[in-house]
Amino acid sequence: MKHSKGLSAADKAARSRLHQLLDQADGLVHGSMIRMARCCGNPRCRCATQGQKHVSWYLGVTEKRKTRMKHLPKGLEAQVRRWVAQYRQARALLDQVSQEAWKKLGLTDD
Repeated sequence: MKHSKGLSAADKAARSRLHQLLDQADGLVHGSMIRMARCCGNPRCRCATQGQKHVSWYLGVTEKRKTRMKHLPKGLEAQVRRWVAQYRQARALLDQVSQEAWKKLGLTDD
């Protein structure tokens, strides 16, 4: 079924979901949450004496073949996790819209 602008139902649905996501999202961030466990170097610390490493979260992103990582304070972990998930949803919806455009152009192998 074709809609106005010649959009297919699948294209219209993906665009609608993308619009809703962007409207409702409180933020989007490109990256991955990475959990790291490290020793601090203090010989009296529990990480050296008991083997209990310090665990913290980082936001990592690769740009121009370089990985950047930023430490996430505990208070931001949930927010960043939500923003990463929202970015991934938006990216998946954009990929669907792009696939529909390829079909419309007749450039797919399907």
